[in-house]
Amino acid sequence: MATIVDDHFMVCADCLMIIANDDATGLDHFLDEESAAAREREVRLSIAAAQRDESYIAVGDSERDEEFSTASCDCCKTTLAGSRHHCVLMT
Repeated sequence: MATIVDDHFMVCADCLMIIANDDATGLDHFLDEESAAAREREVRLSIAAAQRDESYIAVGDSERDEEFSTASCDCCKTTLAGSRHHCVLMT
């Protein structure tokens, strides 16, 4: 049975895209190819670090998303303001 470790794990749009769909193709919409590849590596490393000890991140309740936030992303720790999406960290 899964156990909730953090029910308020708020992630940026970059992290959500990879957590939800394992898809980073949207990164190259705003970044050049080299920057997009670097950002993808950064996000994937952050996700792997958050999912250590057999935990995993699940997409949460979209009703709890924040359209605009200045809080850092709980996954990659970016401090760029923007949307934050509710996820749940579970074991």
